[in-house]
Amino acid sequence: MTAWTREAVEALGPTTDVPTLAAIVDANSDTIYALIRRGDWTMTRVLRLGRKIKIPTRDVIAYLYGPEPTPQAAPGVPSQCQHDASPQAEAIKPHTSCGCTPTDSAVIRPLRGA
Repeated sequence: MTAWTREAVEALGPTTDVPTLAAIVDANSDTIYALIRRGDWTMTRVLRLGRKIKIPTRDVIAYLYGPEPTPQAAPGVPSQCQHDASPQAEAIKPHTSCGCTPTDSAVIRPLRGA
């Protein structure tokens, strides 16, 4: 009997077959086939490919070890703005797509000819 660890189940690939699932959960494969046939199998999704039955390993892992933790988004870090410089009035408005304000917008320039 193989000791099924999370890593061993993940190494199976995206799907597995019913006999392997039966070994993982320590059940009889005929019992699992009967549950699937009756529509009473609720532990995982069942993928029917013609006469073949495949079980997503992600469902097996979620059932045995709990759902995978969702990665926490890192707080937004402002980055250097990479917008095209425009000498017109657009240079003093914040960019609506990224929310940045060009650094030269706070500079007061004398009028030409004054």
